[in-house]
Amino acid sequence: MRAVLPRRPRPRTGSGATASWRRRAAVAVPPLMAAAIAGWGITVPSLWRDESVTGMAARMSLPELRALLADIDTVHALYYLLMRPFAALGASGPVELALRLPSLLAFAAAAYGVAVLGRRLAGPAAGLWSGLLYAVLPIMSRYAQEARGYALVSAVAVLATWLLVTALERPSRLRFAGYGAAVALLGWLHLYALLLLVAHAVAVLAAGRAVPGTRPPRRPRSSPTSHPPRGPLRPPWPSWLLAVAGAGVALAPLVVVAAGQRDTQLFWLRSPGPPELVAFPIGVAGSAAGAAAVFGLAVWGGWSARRTPLVAAWAVLPFAISFAVSQVAPIYHPRYVLVVVPGIALAAGIGLTRLAAIAGRWRFAVAVPAVLLVAATALPAHEALRTPDSRPDDLRSLTAALDAEVRPGDRVLFVPYRYRLFVAVYGGPYERLVDLTHAPGRYEPRTAAEFTAAAAGANRIWLVSARIGKVYAADPRLVALRSAFSAAGPTRRFGSIRLTLYRPRGAERHRAGVERRSGGARDAATSTPAPPA
Repeated sequence: MRAVLPRRPRPRTGSGATASWRRRAAVAVPPLMAAAIAGWGITVPSLWRDESVTGMAARMSLPELRALLADIDTVHALYYLLMRPFAALGASGPVELALRLPSLLAFAAAAYGVAVLGRRLAGPAAGLWSGLLYAVLPIMSRYAQEARGYALVSAVAVLATWLLVTALERPSRLRFAGYGAAVALLGWLHLYALLLLVAHAVAVLAAGRAVPGTRPPRRPRSSPTSHPPRGPLRPPWPSWLLAVAGAGVALAPLVVVAAGQRDTQLFWLRSPGPPELVAFPIGVAGSAAGAAAVFGLAVWGGWSARRTPLVAAWAVLPFAISFAVSQVAPIYHPRYVLVVVPGIALAAGIGLTRLAAIAGRWRFAVAVPAVLLVAATALPAHEALRTPDSRPDDLRSLTAALDAEVRPGDRVLFVPYRYRLFVAVYGGPYERLVDLTHAPGRYEPRTAAEFTAAAAGANRIWLVSARIGKVYAADPRLVALRSAFSAAGPTRRFGSIRLTLYRPRGAERHRAGVERRSGGARDAATSTPAPPA
């Protein structure tokens, strides 16, 4: 019941100790490379609004977090709980490093898993090249430097796939139970990542066809997974279905609650088209040239591994299904299909191994420059990710601007009402400003009447908002603000976040009059001739 590539005889190019060292190096180098790349400039970009939500949610008390999850973000509940110790760490050190550290570690773990799978499916060289290609892809570096769960999702997807391969090679209840637990964990981290199960189903069906109830041939002694046959084999799909069903039971509460939050959570998604289809491979590799190299190798690798359809299915099917479904009900975003990237790297690594094999004993002279070429084409994308303004929002500069200008008694209004979560991760001035959006101890926003009462007597109100278009122009608190206050200056932008200072209308007219009178007095003083000496 084999789900792996047919093992080729290993060339005898050295001692057993040398071969063992090479096998260990094949899986040790990629995670070290991944960690080094992810650590490069990790604190340079400001945290942006999604990362602010992570930090704010992870710092909440459990009752506050429960209130938030009852309204939105239930799909990220487990991730927020896992982030609590890192958020506490951020209170005494660089908050960017503390919140992004789990993603860095998950990225390194995923690179290790890709290398292990490549070694298991196609040999040490395939493991090395697959892991290194995964490590240099800019799309993964992007999410390895973000305080969101997508790097962790990718790592768990790799773990679940490795557990499936292990269970198919050496079936047992314990192995399938472990696989089912990994699938449940994957779903609790991101429900759309479960599209990976379609690729797993392909692998299970292929394994069942490969040995229809008969014993497999004995594996060579040199195989690290060799084992004696233990009785007649049964098709693997009943055990797989049982494992997936168990995961489904564990995920049922999350699915029920998340279904009710879908419109709030994903209202911004749109159906993708040809531009998004073209943009995805370029986004993965960082450039058109890099995409041609990586995806060209992946096509070759998928064809070379056609007897193991898991490789091609993993690289293609989750993306294809998400893209197709989104034509009717939008669920597609590149970060929601990151689970295909390990499959792409695995296929590309196998393809590179096959390409290098043509050169015989000079295979490293082919493979190493190929990896370096992919890295070189990705370098501009990596550098662009590590600039201060590379994220959609610059919350660090926003916080610094407020910190310099906030006066005692100033108040703040957030539009939309959840925006405090989106911007206040750096603390500072937000802890001094009186929040007019929410009453103390309440998650629900104030009504317009409550806002008017709370704003009475205020001399300065800061509006921190998204772009005020048709969606937010009718916000009742914003309408009340604009009826009694007027902008005291231009709106400043920090990425997609807007900052505007408001003052009472009468006070603003009075201030303008004072400025006109003082300006007139200065003009008169400068235009009056000096008396004769």
